[in-house]
Amino acid sequence: MTGKELNELATEYLTKKDYDKARQYFEEASEQGEYLAMYNLACMYYFGDGVEKDDVKAYSWYEKAWRHGDSEAANRVAVMREMGIGTEQNQEEAFKAYLESARMGSLSGMANAGRCYLEGIGTEADIQAGLDWMTKASEGGNGIASLNMGEYCFEGKYMEQSYEMARLFWERGAAQKYDPCAERLSYLYENGLCAKEK
Repeated sequence: MTGKELNELATEYLTKKDYDKARQYFEEASEQGEYLAMYNLACMYYFGDGVEKDDVKAYSWYEKAWRHGDSEAANRVAVMREMGIGTEQNQEEAFKAYLESARMGSLSGMANAGRCYLEGIGTEADIQAGLDWMTKASEGGNGIASLNMGEYCFEGKYMEQSYEMARLFWERGAAQKYDPCAERLSYLYENGLCAKEK
């Protein structure tokens, strides 16, 4: 069986909560270089799904998946580096991984790279770069980025205050089925801060 087929088989066993077989097939697929299997194995250890929770093993598998081309795994590695979970805490290395994840196309990586630039986490603050990455994540469908961009517009943080721009970001987030954006949108309308589009 190919790595992809083994990963699909493992996913079926995971759905059935047959964790031993799931882990076995994820490991076999990983040996063939299947990065989705590496990512799934990492998640099993990170969340303790059918295995003893092990942050060090989770970090190791996420890192392997990243090295094999998984952009979401790169974001997970970055989160763990930033928080010091399963590895030494290192904000500079976390930022590098967020940025690489973003460049690989991960929407979460884009949002996190944007946050790091805006807040100067692991890198020098760069407001424009931060807003650019956050906007790109929002446009791609990341609800958290849409929420944050709306908040920045609403509060006038990092940019000129604009309830209208806040409305546009929160409408996008609501369309992405991200409930906090819908709640913020309702707040705008209920307080007469923005007119609803006809």
